[in-house]
Amino acid sequence: MPKNPEISFAQAKQERSKKTLNDLLEAAHELVEGADPNLFTSRSLSKRSGYALGTLTKRLTSIEKVFLWAIKKAQQKKLEEMSQLIEDFDPSQPLEILMGELVDMAINNIQKVNPLVIRFYDERIHKAGNLHNFHHLSDPLVPAFFNAMKRDRTNTFRPMSEDELKLILRTTSVFIERPIVENESFVGTNEHRRLALKNMLRLLGQ
Repeated sequence: MPKNPEISFAQAKQERSKKTLNDLLEAAHELVEGADPNLFTSRSLSKRSGYALGTLTKRLTSIEKVFLWAIKKAQQKKLEEMSQLIEDFDPSQPLEILMGELVDMAINNIQKVNPLVIRFYDERIHKAGNLHNFHHLSDPLVPAFFNAMKRDRTNTFRPMSEDELKLILRTTSVFIERPIVENESFVGTNEHRRLALKNMLRLLGQ
């Protein structure tokens, strides 16, 4: 299975060049936090960072790439928070409680993101042929969830291999993210939560 590759940039040898790259990445992160893909441009990045367009061209191999990097970093931060929630979960509590907390966190997180940002990332990752970069997004949750399954004292987690768990967790985007990207009317409602929770419990529970 291919690993989810890092979006990286050429390493600078001089401290000044390192600072420039860090400033540009920070500016891209701020623009992504604003959730307006219309601003994912060289001019917006130049204005936000304070660097001239010529500096951007010299330091970055691709303006698009820097925004993909920023989106991915934001995704990784949310996944780290979800992993921590799983690791801290009380093993004397049933699977339904854990999944309820995870579904609530996931829906809350995704509602903060402009669907156009998700489409921006989705379309460009697909265009580049890096489908694993998108479909394997949930893979970092597997170790924490697998450990939670082994620690479970309620007999509500269905025993499974890490490979099966990995495939099941990859389906979460179907229930959480895709309805938002596709502008479904029930997004963020109690019905959205109910459908996501019901189907994830079917897949993961006894």
